[in-house]
Amino acid sequence: MDFDGDLVEHYGIDFLKIKSGITTVGTSKGGWVYASNRPMHEVKNPDFFIMESVFTNELLKSILPSYESLEDGEEFTGIDRKLISDLLTVLNSNIPEGYEIRAPSIGEWKQAHDTQSIRYTSNVEVLSDSAFSNFRGAHMDGSPRIQGMIGPLSTQKAGIQVHPRNDKEFATSAVPQDRRLRNTALRLVISPKRQLPTPKVPDNSDFSKNLRTEIICTFLIGIIPSFLIPVLRGFGSYAAEGWANLLFGGIVAGFVTGAIWRPRRPVVKISDAEK
Repeated sequence: MDFDGDLVEHYGIDFLKIKSGITTVGTSKGGWVYASNRPMHEVKNPDFFIMESVFTNELLKSILPSYESLEDGEEFTGIDRKLISDLLTVLNSNIPEGYEIRAPSIGEWKQAHDTQSIRYTSNVEVLSDSAFSNFRGAHMDGSPRIQGMIGPLSTQKAGIQVHPRNDKEFATSAVPQDRRLRNTALRLVISPKRQLPTPKVPDNSDFSKNLRTEIICTFLIGIIPSFLIPVLRGFGSYAAEGWANLLFGGIVAGFVTGAIWRPRRPVVKISDAEK
């Protein structure tokens, strides 16, 4: 197996080379609705190889003849833990030392997405990362994060799906692995095994800084306008007499706006994690 070229063929599967580089994962938007996709952080991937498309029925059956797709069509659907284990047992049998074949991590998938090197599917792609509630503790070297959750979600994998009309937009989800599910697809990567310990996104945010931001935004967006509006409309006496109602209304307004807008959060740099 020659890793010097731009294409590696293994068991009839073509893997395209993605050159090493830094990509970003997550969002820096500050609204609470974006909390599960924060913090935005850098991921530095080494050279790796990825399937251009997800498995087709023909390709997967050439390796595992006993498996049938759960849906009609060209793509193979119905991914669970056993199928992935059976597939990787075969494919990893002749891999050079220091490399592994697995589903892509979200960092690897994102870099392939950024370089427009892969073809997207309308199905949910199963990744090698465990399901996660946010990117705290995520690996910044492109290796998958394993067992990021506790409880029932600890046995699930992360999934990723591209918007049907805008391939620049995508969403992550949790995919159960104890049974085969429709609308789930799989592609693989050949990637170098990472050296431990790997750089990670800090487990905690700056709580005091976030609290100060929340107080300032609530004051400027909610409380001040709540008092200023009746004054400007000529009801200055109400601003004095009904201050409790105005204060409560301002706090609620500030709280509600926090769901969709707050100042952007800083991007976590690899250099920060290494420090």
